[in-house]
Amino acid sequence: MTRISTIIATLRSLAMGFILSGALIFHVSARAAENDTSVTVPDTPAAIWQSVDKETEEMAKAIQAGTLTDLHHHAFAIRDLVAALPAHSPSLPADKLAKITSDSKFVATLAERLDAAGDSRDKVASESNFEKLKTVLNSIRANYSDSSQPAKHSENSGSDSLTAVAEGF
Repeated sequence: MTRISTIIATLRSLAMGFILSGALIFHVSARAAENDTSVTVPDTPAAIWQSVDKETEEMAKAIQAGTLTDLHHHAFAIRDLVAALPAHSPSLPADKLAKITSDSKFVATLAERLDAAGDSRDKVASESNFEKLKTVLNSIRANYSDSSQPAKHSENSGSDSLTAVAEGF
């Protein structure tokens, strides 16, 4: 009888292991699919900024409408577009490229926060992180003010406001 009990216990453990590993694989693949934005990156900084502006407007509409679970699509698209800016901005000085690269890390962090806030349907956190994202985007855009892409004017643009955002991390 002891041998049969041992075999049954082993089979139960194996079955539970298969179930848990299947759930883990499903969770990881679902999360990877969720992060897939499949955004097409335009060839010029001006066109990239147009795409960023479009995604930003769509994100504002989603927050306003309360469709927070859609935020991750826009947040990750903006993240990917901003990450592509340095490679498409060879005419910018090295110090500005370094600042854009550094600030794109803030954008990536805020995209993750917006995703989490949207998934949890937390409108307050979504609005707060969206405002921070707009501030960082204005700071990045300011690096293009001397080139073909004019900077958007905002009361939140400039390094002082970016410092305030960074302190909130």
